Amino acid sequence: MLEDYAKARKLGLKQVERDVSDGHYPYPPALDDILKNQGYQGEVPVGLTEVDLTLIAGTKTRGRQNMFSSDFMPIAEASSEFAAKWSDLIDSQRAEGLRDPIVVYEYLQRFYVQEGNKRVSVSRYLGMPTILANITRVIPMPSDEKALRVYHEFTRFYRVAPIYGIISSEEGFYARLAALLDQDLDTPWPEGVVRDLRSVFDAFSSAFRARGGDSLNLQVGDALLTYVTIFGFEHVRALSPAQVGEEVGRIWGEFVVTQGEGARAYLEDPSLERTAPLPKLKNLAKTAVLAKPFRVAFVYDRNPLSSGWIALHERGREKLERRLGATVSTLSFTDRSSDAAFDQAIDEAVERGTDLVITCSPTQMRQTLRAAAEHPGPAYLNCSVSLSHSAVRGFYGRMYEAKFLLGALAASLAGHHKVGYVAESPVFSTVAEINAFAIGAAMVDPYATVHLKWLSAKDNDWRRELREEGVHIISGRDYANPLAPRESWGLYRVGDDGSEEHLAEPVWKWGRYYELLVRSIRNDTWKKEGEKIQGQSLNYWWGMSAGVLDVRLSPELPRGQRMLVDVLRQSVLSGRVHPFTGELVAQGGDVVQGPDAGRLTSEQIVRMRWLNENVIGRLPEQRELSRDGLVEVEVAGVIPVDPSTVLLKDTSR
Repeated sequence: MLEDYAKARKLGLKQVERDVSDGHYPYPPALDDILKNQGYQGEVPVGLTEVDLTLIAGTKTRGRQNMFSSDFMPIAEASSEFAAKWSDLIDSQRAEGLRDPIVVYEYLQRFYVQEGNKRVSVSRYLGMPTILANITRVIPMPSDEKALRVYHEFTRFYRVAPIYGIISSEEGFYARLAALLDQDLDTPWPEGVVRDLRSVFDAFSSAFRARGGDSLNLQVGDALLTYVTIFGFEHVRALSPAQVGEEVGRIWGEFVVTQGEGARAYLEDPSLERTAPLPKLKNLAKTAVLAKPFRVAFVYDRNPLSSGWIALHERGREKLERRLGATVSTLSFTDRSSDAAFDQAIDEAVERGTDLVITCSPTQMRQTLRAAAEHPGPAYLNCSVSLSHSAVRGFYGRMYEAKFLLGALAASLAGHHKVGYVAESPVFSTVAEINAFAIGAAMVDPYATVHLKWLSAKDNDWRRELREEGVHIISGRDYANPLAPRESWGLYRVGDDGSEEHLAEPVWKWGRYYELLVRSIRNDTWKKEGEKIQGQSLNYWWGMSAGVLDVRLSPELPRGQRMLVDVLRQSVLSGRVHPFTGELVAQGGDVVQGPDAGRLTSEQIVRMRWLNENVIGRLPEQRELSRDGLVEVEVAGVIPVDPSTVLLKDTSR
């Protein structure tokens, strides 16, 4: 119908006007022109398949490209032969559908039409999601550019799961997606898995775009990965499109904060409102509060009897109860690493009226996000920093401040300019702690070197290595290991006879941390903080000034060393001294910043990937890490990890 053509032409002319006004080419680009500049290796026939109309980017040749706007709406005169043919085609489409496939060339996951431009135009005008196409792939020239590396990963994905449209701009995306589906990029996937993934993607894509996803700086594929990571493929493959749309709505905030590289806000000190004690309550008000205390559920992946880390948090929970008395009630769930066990704990906590859920490992973030989506009533916290999420806030301590003090102390006690540092895993903030320790050591002894080892390394024998390197002052694990109670931890000295003397230790004051967090929720500071950083993930990253961290010294230390630490502690507390201010030089002499520079940003400190010039050692590679180390690094690591080697899902749900 010419009436349809007139409407479509009006849309096309408006698009041309917008493009010209914005300085953009107003017609569909021609692939031949693109390849003339970039070149290509060859062509490979792909075959017949449905393609997403939004992925059709232009035409193969210039031909009649000026008959269409950039979005393939027609712009030729209504009296033209082109308009008549377009009108006949839309009538045919409505009567019997388009029978013949279009012919397209695919280049970097975008399609360019050789035959069927008008069919594409009519289909887009009618709002059709896909069109049948015969595809030839154009192989790009070799390059080490990120976009090409991502594309080559896509071609591996397509060989095992022939689906177009699931696009990402991030390396490792397709390997992560495959791992979530219990597949890889080497073996063809079962037809049922491919079919269900295509179905889930179609439903998700429709729901995502219907809510305005195209306005976000986020590929639909990346959003899909977030969705499947949270809920699990076995769960989402059984849902109807309407149910998928409902879940997309529940986690919309996650897409907002993860767009681009994720916008992260760091709150480095408690708000003033949070430091005030709870108001004195009288009579009925007091009775009301005591009748319904603030309920906090701690869901641990391990057991405090076997994990020193969990033991610290469990003591913090107990101190929280002692500090706030009858105004707070806590629950503790241990050994909840599996999805089934975790969900059971959340269900029980919610049933008992929990106001706040706390999880204490970054590896629990996925489970915590799903809980927040399925049970949106409570507030949710995960002990991690720099993970970009909306429904779950992160919290951690600026442990690098304590390590700075311990590094200075270590260097003052070392007799041969050598100190040792044994780190857990290369995750967010760990590298900053290493570097702060090294900078503190260099401040006391310019010739001090820090010999770095990793607890998460496979088959490591760091004790022997440090002994052979002549290192006697060692910063070990930050807390005691319940499974090895005689193992030294904190800062200690190893004698020539192998004896070990405890010198100092970093102190986590989780009870204080939890008290401040609970008060923030009860006095609405929590809500106000969220309103201030809309569109960003929020991380509480408090330090010594908040009273959540400190250093404890052995009473046997000489007075001079104790005075040194006290002076540095006061300098850190007052802000006069900061390890990451001024000149910073990495290994190999690479200058991070000059002597007149200010403090590194919170993001730069948390996500630090360089080691200070006086550190002897390096960040481990994936192949060198234990299974537990790999799992931690996959979630919150500063080194690249192939996700296909790490189990990212739990089948017990």
